[in-house]
Amino acid sequence: MKIEEFREYAKSNNVIPVYRKLIADGETPVNIYKKLAHNRPGTFLLESAEHGGVWSRYSFIGAHSQTSLTEKDGAAVWIGTPPAGVPVGMDPLTALRLTVAHLKSPKIEGLPTLTGGLVGYMGYDAVRRLEKLPELSRKDIALPEITFMLTSDLAVMDHSDGTIILIANAINWDGSDQRIDESYVEAVARLDRMQNELLTPLAGDVAQIPARTAPEFSRNLSSEEFITKVEIAKEEIRAGEAFQIVISQRFAMDTKADALDIYRMLRLNNPSPYMYLFRFEDGYDVVGSSPEALVKVTGIQVMVHPIAGTRKRSASIEEDIRLGEELLADPKERAEHLMLVDLGRNDLGRVCAPGTVEVIDFMHIERYSHVMHIVSTVIGKLGKNSAPIDALFSVFPAGTLSGAPKPRAMEIIESLEPTRRALYGGAIGYFDFTGNIDTCIAIRTALIHNGVAYVQAGAGVVADSDPASENEETLNKAAAVLGAIAAANELKK
Repeated sequence: MKIEEFREYAKSNNVIPVYRKLIADGETPVNIYKKLAHNRPGTFLLESAEHGGVWSRYSFIGAHSQTSLTEKDGAAVWIGTPPAGVPVGMDPLTALRLTVAHLKSPKIEGLPTLTGGLVGYMGYDAVRRLEKLPELSRKDIALPEITFMLTSDLAVMDHSDGTIILIANAINWDGSDQRIDESYVEAVARLDRMQNELLTPLAGDVAQIPARTAPEFSRNLSSEEFITKVEIAKEEIRAGEAFQIVISQRFAMDTKADALDIYRMLRLNNPSPYMYLFRFEDGYDVVGSSPEALVKVTGIQVMVHPIAGTRKRSASIEEDIRLGEELLADPKERAEHLMLVDLGRNDLGRVCAPGTVEVIDFMHIERYSHVMHIVSTVIGKLGKNSAPIDALFSVFPAGTLSGAPKPRAMEIIESLEPTRRALYGGAIGYFDFTGNIDTCIAIRTALIHNGVAYVQAGAGVVADSDPASENEETLNKAAAVLGAIAAANELKK
């Protein structure tokens, strides 16, 4: 990008991606992350593989974040120096809304959707700012309600042609006209630095894949306690309080493994549509492999992708096919899935133009490393009076992680689960500054802090649920992430 083009963009934008394209067909996303991120906080790696197999076109490597929007003591705070005009000291979701509205980037032809933006998470417990819930469960993990990194520098690997797009976002930190040219010069210098870092060879990092070992973990509920919780949830359903309630339990594993190694083992064994590694400034790392979109906004199109209905995979191809057919034919699973598709339609109906919400893909099987699911896709067109972030708030949290009707299901969850959910069931993804959003549900995810990895999984309880089967379902859902942590602990280099 030449400075004349940059100046033109700067007339109506305050975050401008200055970019450079390189041939780098010998690199991998993991190696690029190592070269550019240097294990620093404020970095990330985002990848995608459809249906557990074919890798998507782009991998996104966040090399540096100048500042992060987070929450402390119930108020929005910035770690680092925020750009001029962004809010502080208020409700964190309001601050998130105002920040996304204030920061603007141009749409540049030939660049991928994500060129910068706010990248991070909104934890499940942020729902208390959207719904009135009782205060019954214990908050035992001091995770901020939200943390979103303002991405300064990133690299985008294009797997279609083996190129890398380096992006340094020129941000006018003080909002002055005098800073425009200066911010461009600084961005070009950062591109030069990233290019030089990519030329630096890495030490060999070949490791023997460890034999599969059973992960050792503790739980916040014993099997017996979880089964009792499911029985209580069924009583609430029989009493007419809800149609479905998603009850979860949390597993904890000690680990000395680097979060990047956990990510490497997870991407090897459980590739999914949403794969991520985050290193946040407050000492929390997040590694995940989520199969389920929460909400995606592209232009005015809004999409949700409800997943409900689960079976454990079989090593036998014939048996695996039979299990998929059995899952699709199961009246309980079909009824549960239909209920959550309807909930997704209702959620989108609150922010989409009348008559635009429709189900475009209804009830098919998607397979992952340990489990298979029934999935559907619901789309709509954003209404004139709705901003993209309204779509996120409208669907949050997903019905597949709470139940139906949502408000009452969440009240019952609060009374049954002993600890706050923290990240589990929240949103992970990004807001770019052209109006697009791409988020997934924080499931199949490890939250790592002070040598402990927390993994949580739930099961949708309905009137005819078998409590022991629901307990087994949560173990199956957590197995891929717990196994990745165990493998990373044993990784021999």
